[in-house]
Amino acid sequence: YTREIFLQQPNRIFVRTLIVTEKHIRLIQFDRAGALYSPLINYHANPDILIRLIAGLSSTTEEELGLDTSVWWETIDGRKAPGYIMVYHPVTKERTFYRMRSADPFLARDDLCERGTRMWDVKDDEGAQLLVKDAWIEEWKTPEYVHLSKVVGVEGVQQLVIYEDGTSHGMYGEIKNFRPECTSPKQWFQNKSFQRVVTVRYGEPMDSYKSKTEAEIIAAFHDAIAAHERLLDSGILHCDISLGNILFGGENAPEGLRGILIDLDYAVRHQYYTSPTPDFTAGTRYCQSQLLLRSHGICGRPGHDYLDDLESFFWALIHLVYRVPHNNCAAANKLMEDWRSDDMQVSGGMKKAFLDECLKVDHIPGVWSRNFARMVVELHRFIGDVVREKEAIMGDLTCWSFANMRRLQSMKNLHYYFVLSIFKDALPTPPEHWRHMVPTSRQSM
Repeated sequence: YTREIFLQQPNRIFVRTLIVTEKHIRLIQFDRAGALYSPLINYHANPDILIRLIAGLSSTTEEELGLDTSVWWETIDGRKAPGYIMVYHPVTKERTFYRMRSADPFLARDDLCERGTRMWDVKDDEGAQLLVKDAWIEEWKTPEYVHLSKVVGVEGVQQLVIYEDGTSHGMYGEIKNFRPECTSPKQWFQNKSFQRVVTVRYGEPMDSYKSKTEAEIIAAFHDAIAAHERLLDSGILHCDISLGNILFGGENAPEGLRGILIDLDYAVRHQYYTSPTPDFTAGTRYCQSQLLLRSHGICGRPGHDYLDDLESFFWALIHLVYRVPHNNCAAANKLMEDWRSDDMQVSGGMKKAFLDECLKVDHIPGVWSRNFARMVVELHRFIGDVVREKEAIMGDLTCWSFANMRRLQSMKNLHYYFVLSIFKDALPTPPEHWRHMVPTSRQSM
């Protein structure tokens, strides 16, 4: 019930409700840090408390009810219509208003005790199409706007327009502001702050590949990987490569912008040649590198690096390849199900087995062109070779040479050059001569 309230009221910050029995009453609050509740109160012995609780929950003040008043709608003929979203800039102290293009966010995460991510299509006063992203971020994590601010002007990476940091103002900018102070370990909760970013709106996500040509898919992957290298050169490692985080650049997008890398929620500041990254396993399961999955929880494993992200690009491509209808759908679906397994060892083990196979062009579903299939096979061979080289350095993880790992990572420019060449060589010349469409059904073969 509470989850549905959050979904139906996308500007909801918290939900407060009462549980009433014949003798007792209890107040419960749900927010992005979880739930907290009051002791059972005998309202026969304390009738004033019952009255005060009901009066408080019946308030007509939206802030007191847990609603974000920076998001509001218009009403047309008694129905909710697109309204406005206000962004307060913590530095300039200015308020900017963006017009909704739809009354509902196009993305709303349904997890109760998570980030509560909401994404809205909006436009500014000049009619430019933009994206507003709201999320609740753990206080120990670097807000996305920090990374986005550092990559303004970096080609192929999502571009920031403006941001709002909830820690700088507002009663409801942090969860701790509307929760009682912790007086015992049992009351501990993970404080989170509200973050809002406004970015440029790009094309469709890679998930919508069925309406694209093979050339458009190849170009989008090429430019997204090139953007990933530029991002790394800026000192930022993405850490969450997936089909949903690669966007098509839009119709007639120029080279460099045909694929856009978005979502720096899990990104980390990282200079691969000076120090390892923190030991954590972030990302979208079906695209996570097999090495990170298989070594999760092992003391002394290497941190997430750019090679893991390059492998994630490969898994994103492989999922796209096997998701189209073809003759061996059942086997492919079972394979992808294993890659998505909640068990990290199962997912990582099955990915390793796939990389160790001798993949051939004939193994690629026939709905793809031979040229596309050769590209996939070549990328499989390269990723497999690099993974095995990295594993040879790591050994059994009891004792491995950081110097040897640095020597491998010092080949970063060559690694990106080779991967980008695989995609570039697969592009038709000129593009107009290749109109091989991605099939959407068996009939389109």
